[in-house]
Amino acid sequence: MGSKVSHLVLSIACLALASCQPLQSLIAPTPTSTPHGVTVDPPRQMPDFTLTDHDGKPMKLSNLRGKAVLIFFGYTHCPDICPLSLADFRLVKNELGDDAQKINFVMISVDGSRDTPEVMKRYVKAFDPGFIGLTGDEVTVRKIGINYGVHFEKQEPTGTAAAYLVAHTSYTYLLDAEGEWRMVFPFKTPAESVAADVRQVLTERQ
Repeated sequence: MGSKVSHLVLSIACLALASCQPLQSLIAPTPTSTPHGVTVDPPRQMPDFTLTDHDGKPMKLSNLRGKAVLIFFGYTHCPDICPLSLADFRLVKNELGDDAQKINFVMISVDGSRDTPEVMKRYVKAFDPGFIGLTGDEVTVRKIGINYGVHFEKQEPTGTAAAYLVAHTSYTYLLDAEGEWRMVFPFKTPAESVAADVRQVLTERQ
């Protein structure tokens, strides 16, 4: 799999990146020396949380135990990073074949004021009927995001008719079936590389 870093070093790096660079830079593709993800070593047990799923029902992170989870933080009005990331989810799912049944593909909205459950459902299901969309209020999502080094900020439009954008981190996070954070994938990590890393994590838990 990819290069290893401690979860402490990774968390510090994410926070430093957010505090030292404009948020706009966080949504750009991140250079990496390996086509695979970065391993969280040792794995980190992630705190449970509750958000609202795309059917309008409460969903806990712990409800997804028993399967590995790929998580992406984004929003439905995103013009580029988010649709590309969900399209990559679909490619990863295709690469995994039968192993895709062991994975939950999850998008968490960073724009809960616009991304209602109904909106999230239309959005994620347009990419794959099995994808899960979660939404919640800004305070709750920010608290969840801190544990993953996720930061986001609303960017007000310059014109009165323009819709606002949300600058946000663009990583994908892999949790194993026990809820432990195992890997981080920069934006546009090749789908075959993500699938290979996911398979490795699945194998370790068998």
